[in-house]
Amino acid sequence: MLRKSFQKELDDLHARLLAMGGRIEQMLHLALDTLRTGNEQAANQVEEMEILIDEMAAEIDALAIELIAKQQPVGKDLRRIIGAMRLAVDMERVADISTNIVEQSRLLPRPLIKPLIDIPKMVDVAAGMLQDSLNALINSDVNLAIDVWKRDDVVDELCERIVVELRGMMTADGTIVPKALPLLIIAIQIERIADHATNLAESVMFIATGNRVVTL
Repeated sequence: MLRKSFQKELDDLHARLLAMGGRIEQMLHLALDTLRTGNEQAANQVEEMEILIDEMAAEIDALAIELIAKQQPVGKDLRRIIGAMRLAVDMERVADISTNIVEQSRLLPRPLIKPLIDIPKMVDVAAGMLQDSLNALINSDVNLAIDVWKRDDVVDELCERIVVELRGMMTADGTIVPKALPLLIIAIQIERIADHATNLAESVMFIATGNRVVTL
């Protein structure tokens, strides 16, 4: 009976994490819409959702602490709860980054200095990494976590390409700095999202093996 109660509460914890992840994915795509179009309604939605994400993270943290106090789990069970807390922290930071993207988008003069090609690709890859990290946690899928870890290189390469291009443009013509600099900052911010997704994957490895560092 105690084991069934613990599993039910753990399932609830995981359901909250998945709900949080779904909201954050929405935030990312709304932030991208703001960047593409200057849509102020989408920007406001992102800012409103950040408040909700903060509340969800606090609820997950409280539930995890309650689970530890009530059930006194050990070994893998304890790691699953601690891992969930770490996941919530990283996802909360991704929500903060989504808001930062909106803030930088508001600074951009329109029309944009260049077509958005690589940045949407970065968002798609980073969002997929976040979702797969959560799925890896729920399903204890170490192979999926490793796959997420490897995809960070894709985002890094896209970011580097954008940074090199925009720096070159600003060096050649200083007058375009106001149009180029926010895009450069946004690319770096998205790269940080992939880093947080990688942290989530490492949390899954920690839960499965007890090791804090991923070794590939």
